[in-house]
Amino acid sequence: MVPSPSPPDAPAPVPCPFCGSRETEKQSDFGTSLMVRLHYCRRCKSSFEAVKWGDACTPLDLPSFLE
Repeated sequence: MVPSPSPPDAPAPVPCPFCGSRETEKQSDFGTSLMVRLHYCRRCKSSFEAVKWGDACTPLDLPSFLE
C-alpha cells in the first residue's frame, strides 16, 4: 500500500513508537489529556499518543468555543 502524498505545508509524520514507521496519521487533536494528540500507524495498525506542544505541528483544530 502506497501512502497518500502530503500537502507541501504538512508537518512531518510522527514516528510510531511501536514499529518506528512514519506511515502514521493524526486521528485527533486531543488524546487522554490536552497535551497529546492521537495518532494511528498504518503499518502496525496501532493507535498512540504524541505530545503536541513544543513541536512544529500544524495549528490545533479547536472548536469555536475553545478559541
